[in-house]
Amino acid sequence: MGVHMAIQVYQGATLTLERATSIAPHAFLDAYAWFYKHAGERGPRPYGSSAPKDISIKLAAQRGIHKPSNAEYALSVTSTANSFYSQDRIHELDDGTWVMSYSEQRKNEGSTSTSTQYNEALHKCLRDGLPVGVFLKKTSSDYLCLGLAFVEHYDTIARSFLLHGPVCLETPLASLSPIITESVATPEIERVMIEFDGGINKNNAEEIERALKTGRLSEEQEGLIPLIQAARQHQYRREVLATYQNRCAVTGCSESNALQVTRIVSYLGMASNRPSNGLCLRADIRQLFDRHLISIDPNNLTVHVSSNLMKSEYGDLEGRTILYPRATRHRPSQQRLAAHFAEYRERTAVQAKRALERN
Repeated sequence: MGVHMAIQVYQGATLTLERATSIAPHAFLDAYAWFYKHAGERGPRPYGSSAPKDISIKLAAQRGIHKPSNAEYALSVTSTANSFYSQDRIHELDDGTWVMSYSEQRKNEGSTSTSTQYNEALHKCLRDGLPVGVFLKKTSSDYLCLGLAFVEHYDTIARSFLLHGPVCLETPLASLSPIITESVATPEIERVMIEFDGGINKNNAEEIERALKTGRLSEEQEGLIPLIQAARQHQYRREVLATYQNRCAVTGCSESNALQVTRIVSYLGMASNRPSNGLCLRADIRQLFDRHLISIDPNNLTVHVSSNLMKSEYGDLEGRTILYPRATRHRPSQQRLAAHFAEYRERTAVQAKRALERN
């Protein structure tokens, strides 16, 4: 897993159910098929007397993360309404996929101690690119099966995972690819190769371009992953900076050495690499945005600042309207802003509750 600030992400190039089924425990395969078949259905979970008789492996635990006996990976997660799981929400994105934040499993309500073996099983799904089935509690006995989702990242500060779905064999292979992009200029690839290798290898350049277009890379070419990731990110950064005319969307800062680019939500799939999923921000603002201490209201594009920062100089940013691109198609995606803003509000509410409890 790679680390960017406090975020750990999957470091492979291919993220598909086809690949996952080739490396997952054999007993998981029938379970994956069950989750695909029952995605979107509501009712009792397949647990206890409601468990299907024709599947040998248990599909869910009584609560939280389900790690089958003798398996190193998690097979499913159940999102409940308990207060310490308050971050668990589904957010529809603009490419037909959804994301959900899932807090680390705790030993009991109100506890800060985590159930290590279960969280570790979910970490291993992130590391190796295996999906998990997802259940969302609706009532005391009613659950929505969301099907399968990949574990996109882990936030070490919030101690939460980001789940991204849906995942199925019929899904376009590149829909949740961590390397695909709509376009990448050949000079961008060549610059990256010179930066990494000191020169240009034509065959490798063609392989990198193919991987960026298709979202797939053969195992024997996995040594190219750092170059592919760099080419994708460099192209994205250049496009977002140009979209915002090299100015911070929140402060208006135009000092190039202070500007950074961030994704609003998710780095998976083609849509995640469009300017509409990006913001140009001053470095300190970018860090606060990534930690959900600052967010943007998707309805009016105004800045919201966490109560923890209101007495600092950042409090002056509260209510400010961001600078946004002239081209409508490059403006921040409302769905992705909504997902970030909802997570910001959840974390703010949790912080406020904890502050009251301390007082």
